[in-house]
Amino acid sequence: MPGFLTIVFLLLGVALARHDPRRLLPGVLLTLGAASLVASLVGLVLELGAALARLDDDARNLVGGLMLLLVPLVSGLALGGALVANGVTMLRRERVSPAHALSLLAGIAVLGVLALAVVAFVASWLHLAVALLLLIAPIGYVGTAFVAFLGWSRVYALLARRAPSPSAVIVLGAGLANGKVTPLLAQRVALGVETQRAHPASVLVLSGGQGADEPRSEADAMAEYAREIGAPGDRILIERQSTNTEENLTLSQTLLAERDVRGPVLAVTSDYHAFRAANLLRRLGIAGQAIGARTARYYVPSALLREFAALLRDHLLLNAVALGALMLPVVAFVVVSLLGMVSTS
Repeated sequence: MPGFLTIVFLLLGVALARHDPRRLLPGVLLTLGAASLVASLVGLVLELGAALARLDDDARNLVGGLMLLLVPLVSGLALGGALVANGVTMLRRERVSPAHALSLLAGIAVLGVLALAVVAFVASWLHLAVALLLLIAPIGYVGTAFVAFLGWSRVYALLARRAPSPSAVIVLGAGLANGKVTPLLAQRVALGVETQRAHPASVLVLSGGQGADEPRSEADAMAEYAREIGAPGDRILIERQSTNTEENLTLSQTLLAERDVRGPVLAVTSDYHAFRAANLLRRLGIAGQAIGARTARYYVPSALLREFAALLRDHLLLNAVALGALMLPVVAFVVVSLLGMVSTS
């Protein structure tokens, strides 16, 4: 049966989500609650299975131990292999860059940790085994946050579609190709135009500055494309100064205030970026939600990893303190081990 903490996590997560779904905390609490519930159910099934098979306590412990070893190993191999495969596909289809190599690097890291764990077990390297065990806490922190980010961003996408009618639809810019909108940016603009049509009283804000390698601002290219697909010219505002998502939102809000456009906004971006845009809206004190246009599937894993890293950076102090505290036992163990090796040499 679900424990007290499971129920607390689930109820608190739902309450916070109802209050403001643009933060990650409800997702973290619901993830912890769901994980606790699944663990309870798995434990119950194992107990029933052991009882039906009439296994003694030693046999039950053996089965439980094998489950604890095999499930993370198989899951890790599957995850690492999938990330590596996606990383190779990403680098084949996109230009080579650190951002596009994220899924490949993440997959190599996952497989590397598993390989070290197997080596430590087979070779009976106690120090390595202990260090890996101590790393479970910081890895679990990041892993839990990432799972919560993946799950909650999907839930948020459904909730954002039910947002009240906005006063403005803000389309966030992305890079151009030879001064023209890319397929990714075209999807954003098309969704922005479609959304503005559904709310004809709203204005359409196209936001994006001019990069060093671009012949014109992203906003001007977006406006040209928006008009081509039928956006009403008298309902378009252009914001040409922004260089990142935060500036997209703040400068667009300033532009709307100058024209006395009040009320909640609806930011339009790519699906992988929508939750972080919503989180920024909350942090900036701007009323509104964010929705995302569909992105090519092969592009999503690296993009989500990039967005997760950016979300951690946006809350740098909290995450630095938490990870620092969780890494202290690892650092202490390594220092003590090294001192022990020096003293015995």
